[in-house]
Amino acid sequence: MKVGINCGSGQRPFLSTPEVKWHNIDSVEREGMSKPDLVCDGAKLPFYDGVIDYFVLHHVLEHFGCGEGKALIDEAYRVLKPGGSLLVFVPNIQALAERWLAGGLSTQIYVTNLYGAFMGDEADRHKWGFDPASLDEFLSGWNWACRKPYDWTGIPGMDAARDWWILGTECIK
Repeated sequence: MKVGINCGSGQRPFLSTPEVKWHNIDSVEREGMSKPDLVCDGAKLPFYDGVIDYFVLHHVLEHFGCGEGKALIDEAYRVLKPGGSLLVFVPNIQALAERWLAGGLSTQIYVTNLYGAFMGDEADRHKWGFDPASLDEFLSGWNWACRKPYDWTGIPGMDAARDWWILGTECIK
């Protein structure tokens, strides 16, 4: 059985299957949201080195300021097995801006994706944005065997949102 971490699970917990045991982790437990399996800082996880097959940041990195997500990626790199995958999903601010400027997206939807959908907690706000080049540049600071756009192959139990404005990247250790 493979092991995965859904770090920053918030509103979107992943369900364990016979193929993948998921650990839903968040820094807080909030009323009205799914209870994480573990409440802790995602940059200080209680896992041994090299024991995780999948480390997923599903709409997490945009909630950190410029460069502030480095410790989270350091931790992902530490706990991933050789051949394990870091999967990062963030709003693609370039695609959103292009669609908005072309008149194909309302200002409300554009700004909500840019700044975050505030639901009563400052952690809901987006503090940074990525396009394909800037996300790749940020993730280049580690010794990955491979960095590539995510091909949207299904992983048992992973509930990753897929839409035209979502940028998905896979880094293989």
